[in-house]
Amino acid sequence: MSSLADKGWSILAEEVSLPIAVINENRLLNNAIWMQKFSDEAEVKLAPHGKTSMAPELFKVQLDQGCWGISLATIAQVINAAQHGIQRIILANQLVGKLHMQLLADLLSTSDLEFYCFVDSKENALALGKYFSVRNISLNILIEVGVAQGRCGWRDPDNIEPLLEIIKQFPHLKLCGVSFYEGVIHGNEAETEIKRFIASISRLVSKLYKRDLFDLDQIIITGAGSAWYDIVAQELMSSQSMRNINYTAIIRPGCYLIHDTGIYQSAQDEIVQRSQLACDVSGELISSLHLWAYVHSVPESGLAVIGLGKRDVAFDAGLPTPEYFYRPGTEKPISVDKAWQVISIMDQHCLMKTTDNALLRPGDIICFSSSHPCLTMDKWRHIGLIDDNFVVNKTIETFF
Repeated sequence: MSSLADKGWSILAEEVSLPIAVINENRLLNNAIWMQKFSDEAEVKLAPHGKTSMAPELFKVQLDQGCWGISLATIAQVINAAQHGIQRIILANQLVGKLHMQLLADLLSTSDLEFYCFVDSKENALALGKYFSVRNISLNILIEVGVAQGRCGWRDPDNIEPLLEIIKQFPHLKLCGVSFYEGVIHGNEAETEIKRFIASISRLVSKLYKRDLFDLDQIIITGAGSAWYDIVAQELMSSQSMRNINYTAIIRPGCYLIHDTGIYQSAQDEIVQRSQLACDVSGELISSLHLWAYVHSVPESGLAVIGLGKRDVAFDAGLPTPEYFYRPGTEKPISVDKAWQVISIMDQHCLMKTTDNALLRPGDIICFSSSHPCLTMDKWRHIGLIDDNFVVNKTIETFF
């Protein structure tokens, strides 16, 4: 995280190039504290998915609040995080490919990294077993269980023996627990189906525990994205199947730190509606990421062309939402009319519908929020951290 000059760079004084992506530092810290409190009260550990920001400085903010570790999606992300001092990592994915195995083995042999990866097939287990045996390096693995038509994961937890037979052939494969991702379950009965899914995983853990197949005294059970972490925490900690087992339940929501005003706000609203614990935790998650851009043209009444496009902001889960209007030289930004909305987006521009009496002009500044922060973050190599006066005091670097 790099500091700027003593006074920083003021967005309102036009001391930065627009468009710019910025994160409000106070909101960021608020979100980190809120989720850690939820996890502590739920008696689960937190290993947030770092792919959302891929900003090691933000990983450290989360770890400073008490996170157990960081989850990541690729070996490149793992290596980068380890090089920035992250010492406990879950690769929430399969470790596939000779070069990736080599890079990970090299990292494990030259560092104190505590590392876990998912395994969901006989072929992958066999490849890992052979490679890490030759390198004489132990690899911590978590069996991933999945659902039909979902993403990765062994599909039949009641018939897992073929996978176990491969794992047992290789002493260098250390079976440390079970993993899953429930976010691929959708529909009107999603909550019920997720509970059934977690119950089947609990039964699997109990069965493997009774057979003494785990290589870790404190077994790891991990799941949960950003939409169902409350249900996952509740079901894992209340499971009757695992009540006599020493285990660590770990949830992996990734978007809470940045949050948004789109799909994750909607998901959080549903969590608050169904979870008393989420209601009891003081405060709330707040969207911390904003994009500031100039009005470039007002070619007709009720329409403004903004210098913010697909190269700058996520558009896969909804178009950016105008939040504030600012005319340089005035006192402060003001909230925009609810009728203002982005109606289309191009590479470097978006079209914003306004009221006919908006009286916008080129050079005015609009502040936007967005949906799905992952795909906004990965468009920026440097993102400003601002205070409540809209001054960029620091920048963070991303490593997508």
